[in-house]
Amino acid sequence: MLPLFFTIHNYMQYFGLVSSEVAMKSCLIILFITSLIFLLILSITRHVNKSLQLCTLLGVILLFYGNIKELFQFTLHAEFISRYSVLLPFVFIIAIILIVVIIKKRDYRQSNLFQNVLLIIFILIDSVVLIFSNKDRVLVENLLAKNEKVILDSLSKISSKPDVYYLVFDSYPGSGFLKQYMGYDNGSFDSTLSDKGFYVVKNPKSNYNRTVFSISSTLNFQYLDNINKFSAVNPKLYNQALLTVKHSIVPKFFKHLNYNFYNLSIFSINDMQPIHKESFLTISEKKVLLNNTLTERFKKDLLWTLLTGKYTVGFLQKWFNKTEVEIRNEQLQKRDYNNAVIDSVFKIPSQKENLPKFIYAHLYLPHPPFFYDENGKENEIQHIINNDSSRKKQLFIQYLKYTNMVIMQIINRIKNAPNKNVVIIIQGDHGFTDYEGGPNEPHLFFKNYSAIYFPDKNYSTLYDTISNVNTFPIIFNKYFNTKIPLQRDTAYFLRY
Repeated sequence: MLPLFFTIHNYMQYFGLVSSEVAMKSCLIILFITSLIFLLILSITRHVNKSLQLCTLLGVILLFYGNIKELFQFTLHAEFISRYSVLLPFVFIIAIILIVVIIKKRDYRQSNLFQNVLLIIFILIDSVVLIFSNKDRVLVENLLAKNEKVILDSLSKISSKPDVYYLVFDSYPGSGFLKQYMGYDNGSFDSTLSDKGFYVVKNPKSNYNRTVFSISSTLNFQYLDNINKFSAVNPKLYNQALLTVKHSIVPKFFKHLNYNFYNLSIFSINDMQPIHKESFLTISEKKVLLNNTLTERFKKDLLWTLLTGKYTVGFLQKWFNKTEVEIRNEQLQKRDYNNAVIDSVFKIPSQKENLPKFIYAHLYLPHPPFFYDENGKENEIQHIINNDSSRKKQLFIQYLKYTNMVIMQIINRIKNAPNKNVVIIIQGDHGFTDYEGGPNEPHLFFKNYSAIYFPDKNYSTLYDTISNVNTFPIIFNKYFNTKIPLQRDTAYFLRY
């Protein structure tokens, strides 16, 4: 019953992050492994009840080690005990003592009855909650933004609805940062945008220094729950942030107003799958479910020490690290993804539709790898996919110039289309400091780029220190008569 309780409890805890199919398959695998362990112990002890007790003890340690660690670390605030160097020996000693007690024990009826009744109670409680509770309410528990700013049914009818282009250029730093820290003057690009009627924000900033957290905050126009400044990001938070993007309010808002939604991004949003899904943004559903097991915690927290640095173990490196071919193919997918998004954005403005459009396009530009030079000529692939090239400032500047060229081409396509009632947002999800000699002060990670176009050229609601979280409230208040309060412009640095 222990594997069944583990599966149901974790499926509840990570509801929305793990599918029922993955949960059932994982449960069967755990049951199979547990049965093998039981048979192995039985072959040694020759005693069924004794073997069951020992198997249960090992199961608790293997399946709930992460919960034990977090109990000491977060609930009891005993961080010293939660360290692997302390907790593992402590758990080992306790396990040895309990094994000796179990082996010496003669009557197992009371302990077996207690364990079975306790597990049945736990399973029944979780099952009742899972079956009879409001699924949306359970799902909300894993969202980092609760979407309480707008009640969609209260929105008034709007006669004139502009097409809205939300164009995110990953890692695009602000012009002030480029000039001060990278020695590059982006002024001509700013001037061209201004000449085309854009409001170029002088000192914008992102709210988070990681993509998925930045986008989930922007598309929900609020700061994320349970994340503080200088928080360390774990896989569960990553998946929660992805879930928050998926259920974000901005696309729902446009859908409620009968907009056609184009999802040209790396994220699943509502029922729309991404063009390209990034594996580094998340972990598999199975790993989410098994997140608190001893094996997953070991791989996540300790294995990296055996793959890098002075403690490197050669055969483990070969086993876990990706091959050059895998890395090459993975990076080429980003190039192909970029080109597919650009091609789609080129075509959309000229498409005749009866409904207004909301387009969210997310490009790996000027984010490395730096596939093209400033003129759009392709760089040598082998040269640009290694880690050293991604830190070359000169390559970044060339790719930035290429990005500027792409942006201008997109803007020209939009503005030359028949529909002139369009809002265009050019925005970086965060800045870029990860280059040779780059600054490492946390506040500089948020120095992003932001420029906004309104068809009436009335920019009285914009200001020069706007951060991403206030982007859509300003647009919604201006064009859809909402009264969404603006957030204080601040930033949350997340530790790598």
